[in-house]
Amino acid sequence: MHSIGIHKVISQMVDFFYYIGLWHRGDEPTTRDLRKKLLYYIYYSLFLVSAVVGAITNEKVDKKVFLVEASIIIAVLYVKLGILIWKQNQILDLLGRVCNFTIRYDEELAFCHRKIGKFAKFVVMFITVEVIALIEVIFIAIVGSEKSLFLEIGVPWDYKNSEIAFWATHIFTVLATILSVTVSFLSIIIWYLLLTSSLRYETLGSELKKTGRITGKMKLSETQKHNIFRKDLEESIDVHLYTRELIDELGSFFSDIFLIQFGTSGLCICGSIYCLVFNVGDNLLERCMHLTVLSYCISDLFLITYCGNEIMLSSNRLSYSIFESKWIEQPKDTKKCIIIFGEYLKQPHQLLIGKLYPLNLETFTRILNSAYSMFNILKSNKK
Repeated sequence: MHSIGIHKVISQMVDFFYYIGLWHRGDEPTTRDLRKKLLYYIYYSLFLVSAVVGAITNEKVDKKVFLVEASIIIAVLYVKLGILIWKQNQILDLLGRVCNFTIRYDEELAFCHRKIGKFAKFVVMFITVEVIALIEVIFIAIVGSEKSLFLEIGVPWDYKNSEIAFWATHIFTVLATILSVTVSFLSIIIWYLLLTSSLRYETLGSELKKTGRITGKMKLSETQKHNIFRKDLEESIDVHLYTRELIDELGSFFSDIFLIQFGTSGLCICGSIYCLVFNVGDNLLERCMHLTVLSYCISDLFLITYCGNEIMLSSNRLSYSIFESKWIEQPKDTKKCIIIFGEYLKQPHQLLIGKLYPLNLETFTRILNSAYSMFNILKSNKK
């Protein structure tokens, strides 16, 4: 038996949440912990309100499109911040139960390590891009002959004509952007949980093919071999029921944020494409930020639906895997169990979000199509 645990990249994110005070140590938060959490929550609430006010009061149509898009993204991140702050124990519990599991054979262990290793490399690249975008936001105000904000938020002071007000607004925006990047780490944790869920089904399928497999050179009677096969089968049935229940719990826990993202992703992608096509921005750095926002929206949506699709496909292959074992050599009662279990496995495990959106790549394609349709509407109405 081999054990799979939480990857070190995810563990480092957890430690980072502890370090900055988004998460608390121990079973219950102290008064100091609660003050930190409330400070983050209130600060980001003000950022959301200022972004919405900026979108409403801005008179330029092109800028308004970008500010509306930014407000939607900030609103989604605001919901994620609430989940991070107030549902810490549930997230840690899911990480512990979903990502820690045992594997029987070396081949499956190597397969899982390859998959998770590739995911970790992508995560490092994703965070690097976010940090580069963050650096752009920090320095965008001092690039060029005229100082300007990347996000023209609505604040109760004239930052366009006052040096002090400008720098106060810039610092407020930069700190809120840093918090936004931090909150986006929750997306990485969600991807990791969904990916690990699909790997649990993948390894279960491989183990079903090898049900009754005998390692070593032991000489066993037919009865002993049948008993080993039966025991492996019973263990696989228990693992499958537990895995299905666990993934349903995972889907239920993140159902609200999935529903919000599916409902708003089309608008965000449409807004980013509009800003890029019609050069909404005063300089090259702002256009790079539009590209970064577009990449984030598409990658977040794609990885959620891709991992959900992998869960569906890997669970669908289980019914074929059980019949690839040496089941035909087993006693009649064992064959009957296998046939019943095989029929049960024919129904793939598909997560359904809000009773509307299946978590698969078809949903991803539909959202991209809706974004393209909205872009055409904006394009036709642009004077």
